[in-house]
Amino acid sequence: MDPVYRYTGSRDPDVLVGPAVGEDAAVIKLPDGHYLVVHSDPITEASARVGWLAVNIAANDIAVTGARPRWATLVILLPEGAARMLEPIVSDAHRAAEKLGIMIVGGHTEESPGLSKPTVVATVQGITRRYVATSGVKPGDDIIAVKHAGIEGTAILATDFANILERLDVPVRIIEKARRLIEEISVVDPALAIADIADSMHDPTEGGVLGALYEMAYASKTTIEVWEDKIPVLPETLTICDALGIDPLRLISSGCLLAATPPEKTSEALRRLRSKGYTAEVIGVARTGEPKVILHRRDGEVEEITGFVKDEIARLWELAPPHT
Repeated sequence: MDPVYRYTGSRDPDVLVGPAVGEDAAVIKLPDGHYLVVHSDPITEASARVGWLAVNIAANDIAVTGARPRWATLVILLPEGAARMLEPIVSDAHRAAEKLGIMIVGGHTEESPGLSKPTVVATVQGITRRYVATSGVKPGDDIIAVKHAGIEGTAILATDFANILERLDVPVRIIEKARRLIEEISVVDPALAIADIADSMHDPTEGGVLGALYEMAYASKTTIEVWEDKIPVLPETLTICDALGIDPLRLISSGCLLAATPPEKTSEALRRLRSKGYTAEVIGVARTGEPKVILHRRDGEVEEITGFVKDEIARLWELAPPHT
């Protein structure tokens, strides 16, 4: 991806955070001293609830910069002859936007050849007085996980791979419970709750928690050391991942929030998050060192992540078609 970042058009001194690995959004300085935050994200790994996912996931990437998401545009690409899919997508996007206080202000829709399922790209914008960058992790910072690893991925697997899971003897009640996790993928509220004291926040999407931790390490040029037994994972996520033979820490994890806080502010961050009812745990620490993640597994094995992480759902789509 690095060569791509050379092609950014005309330079603008008001752009304080531009395209960079691990950064969730662009940050643009406004004349009044506020910052405009802009992010775009496609939904490509899911085949259901794509409108809901698109708005929520793009909004998450705005919120982790400390900005409240306010406006969205949607680009909706449909398979040929699938115009009937449009209304369910936009009504789902509307419900997500309404819940988050976002107005959908425009977009584009077309039928595109070669698509087997809809693709939705959401661009969301927000404004803040103080922005938080992924690159803000400092040596000595505590690493906090809020909510649970694999939330979005668990919901996608329970929806798109339900028949396979049933054949693997995963109880229907677990599949149904997992499917409902799609309602839990927003991190806007917890991110805004600690935006004034976090050095860095990140939304773990493709590549899961491990992928997001590596992006934080890469962006900040630090080593991040974490312990698997500290990372919160829901029982239904563990059940589904065990059945499919996949790693929940490499599973797309919208709905989980990662944050780096100065040690003297960690207790306050945990207090705020837990007072709102969120699971929040210190899972590791940032250290001086080359950009990498050191993961201490439950069995005592130590794993080093020194590159970008392929998401487990992408691997499953390659190995087995869903709904079969």
